[in-house]
Amino acid sequence: MSLSRSKAKRLVDDVLAEASFGDLRVHITSSERGHLRYGAGRPTTSGDVDGVSVAVTASKDGRTATVTGSRTDKPAIAELVRRAEGLSALSPEDPEYMPPLGASKLPRVSAEDKAVAGLSSAKRAELVGRAIGRAEGDGVSAAGILEHQRRTTVVATRAGLFAHHTKTQVSLSSTCRTPDGTGSARSGFVSHALAGLVPERLVKDAADRAKLSQLPIGRKPGRYTVILAPQAVADLLQYLVGALSSRRAEEGRSAFSRMGGGTQIGEKLFDPRIELWSDPADKANPADPFDGQGRPQSRVTWIKGGVLEALHTSRYWAANKGIEDRPQPSSLHMAGGADDLDALVAGADKAVLISRLWYIRMLDPQQLLVTGLTRDGTFWVEGGKIVQPVRNFRFNDSPLNLLRKVVALGQPQRAGLSTGRVTVVPPLVVSDFNLASVSDAV
Repeated sequence: MSLSRSKAKRLVDDVLAEASFGDLRVHITSSERGHLRYGAGRPTTSGDVDGVSVAVTASKDGRTATVTGSRTDKPAIAELVRRAEGLSALSPEDPEYMPPLGASKLPRVSAEDKAVAGLSSAKRAELVGRAIGRAEGDGVSAAGILEHQRRTTVVATRAGLFAHHTKTQVSLSSTCRTPDGTGSARSGFVSHALAGLVPERLVKDAADRAKLSQLPIGRKPGRYTVILAPQAVADLLQYLVGALSSRRAEEGRSAFSRMGGGTQIGEKLFDPRIELWSDPADKANPADPFDGQGRPQSRVTWIKGGVLEALHTSRYWAANKGIEDRPQPSSLHMAGGADDLDALVAGADKAVLISRLWYIRMLDPQQLLVTGLTRDGTFWVEGGKIVQPVRNFRFNDSPLNLLRKVVALGQPQRAGLSTGRVTVVPPLVVSDFNLASVSDAV
């Protein structure tokens, strides 16, 4: 269902007009989505789905309830509001209730690509056919999924907030496996625009790594210098974003808590080359200009010169502490250098090259210690060359150590398998990374 700004405003007005008391908030999403899954050398499932979701939140005397529906006719809307207001009276009082947001200035973000919005089933078949053809030519079996969507998000309140944003997104993943089953690798592409998607390039990368990873040998666990591909860096840094919480730091529950109280904002915690920022209006990789509450997303520098510059907050915590209201970012960018991954490998004496990390779980939030597994191509590098594939490892380490023990930074690129938050990061060489045990999983 296409939801233009004018159509969205009419729908919001219809919802708000049904309110019987002041605090009514509306969150609407509409989307037009399509996909084509493939495996074993052929397409398997395909489909197109249009839909809309209307969530109505009613609050009175600090008591709040939300009801969601998928109809936009006036009787259905009236029923949503009636149920939300009725349920709010039965809800417990929220001690951290915040009044509704009013009108605010949102950043201008252009994230809609006509080629993605108009992507047909025939075009999907052509793109996936090119991926399958390349895999067959490389002698590997490929499986994956092509997905695309045009999505509109609207957040509004009776206090005057009206936030509207439409974006497109297209993604293609490809997992390639060798005939003997001992080699496997996965690559991905994601963007708001179709122009950068080249299925053959994507599959070639996965196929080359899959063949190179055949018949891996075991290597003793321990602390190694590692070369992390951009996707592996992105996989770890997702945990850093959540940890950049002002409240958790102030309450002593975070790696960014200062001994004796407060936060470590202003302190040099990392290598001086480290800079992390978010920017929803980035032209090449745009992101959402507001969060789920309608709070504006601005350009924020989180770490600069190794110094912690900022933490994100909830509305309640910002008001409680008298600090700037800053939501979790919709994008993450990291500064890097000019070298690509191959150049970093060429400059390494002895190291483990890691393509991707998965099954990551938190071990200790206060140290930001996580555990997980390597996957999709893990290799031993010696004398600037990949000399052999190695079995996968389980690691126990922290994304903070990536930023403290960095040896070299490569050229940033968007992580193609991170389809949620926009993540643009470089490959990294990191010393003393804890590869704690060996895993036999391919």
